[in-house]
Amino acid sequence: MFKKALLAGIVSSFSLFAAACGTGGSESSGSGGGKPETLVVVDWGGTVTDARKDTIFKPFEEEFNVKIEVESPTDYGKLKAMVEGGNVTWDVVNIDTFWGEQAGKQGLLEPIDYDVVSKEDIIPEMANEYSVGAEMYSSVIAYSTDKFSEDNHPKTWQDFWDTEKFPGARGLYNDPLETLEIALLADGVKPENLYPLDVDRAFKSLDKLKEKTEIVWWDAGAQPVELLSTGTVTVSTAWNGRITEAKKDDAPVDLHYNQATLSSESWAVPKGSKNKELAMEFIHFATSAEVQAAFSETIDYSPVNEKAIELLPAEVQERLGQSPEQAESQVIMDPKYWAENYEEVSQRLQEWHLKK
Repeated sequence: MFKKALLAGIVSSFSLFAAACGTGGSESSGSGGGKPETLVVVDWGGTVTDARKDTIFKPFEEEFNVKIEVESPTDYGKLKAMVEGGNVTWDVVNIDTFWGEQAGKQGLLEPIDYDVVSKEDIIPEMANEYSVGAEMYSSVIAYSTDKFSEDNHPKTWQDFWDTEKFPGARGLYNDPLETLEIALLADGVKPENLYPLDVDRAFKSLDKLKEKTEIVWWDAGAQPVELLSTGTVTVSTAWNGRITEAKKDDAPVDLHYNQATLSSESWAVPKGSKNKELAMEFIHFATSAEVQAAFSETIDYSPVNEKAIELLPAEVQERLGQSPEQAESQVIMDPKYWAENYEEVSQRLQEWHLKK
């Protein structure tokens, strides 16, 4: 997985949980009395899994008389070995959305059964052949509040590239996914014209920034907060939850959601799951509006269900960058593009780093 935002502690949302219990679709064979079935759900661990336990796993267990066994972290190599060895013990796995596109074509995942899983209110880019979005997170313009004020800070990627108006070193994620989109937006490409990415133009844009100032490349989600707080950089890309959490701890950082790129993780079912039907029921439940809203109230990931966004209080929408005005300015990444091009473009980024 590329990134995990370690975010707010878990709070209760019992009213939403109660509503969620009516949205599980048709009853599975695990409903009713008797010994509950076991569904093995694989997740990344940490606070995101803690949030799911309270908002998704426990309500699903109660509604379907199912015992959810959680394993972590997600391991693509292990999933592949299980499927190829014909000994699949996992039922549902949280994965990077673009990886799901690759894995599905390689025969590692079951096609999503949309007779069970409703995609009526799911953001279209999140309802794919082999996976359904679980949550989204934003790559934002983050800045040092010691260097810039709330009224005077970079508000676009062109501002991010403008080191005369907003001086200082820059922080960028050391991965082509999101970084190339940002470089193109900084060079004036309109969001609707991003894909397929003009890779040559993106690297020329990065060349321009490299000529102006030092670029500090980060690999882990906690690094932008540290880079900004210590003054190593004045502006950086960052995952929204890392910045909102750091702000709660009075770190001298803030963010701007304009032109943020939205990435996602998704639910998928390994090929050969022994509980495929129940796994599809779980995905249906986990992506329903009420359950998604409960999850997003406890941790700073955005829903993939558009009705869930409407259920969130205005202040939560604002914090997640999902108020109507903020959401309109964000760019949803194209997982199909990256499924086909990630390895090639990633290699090119590494070669670019070696250039003087």
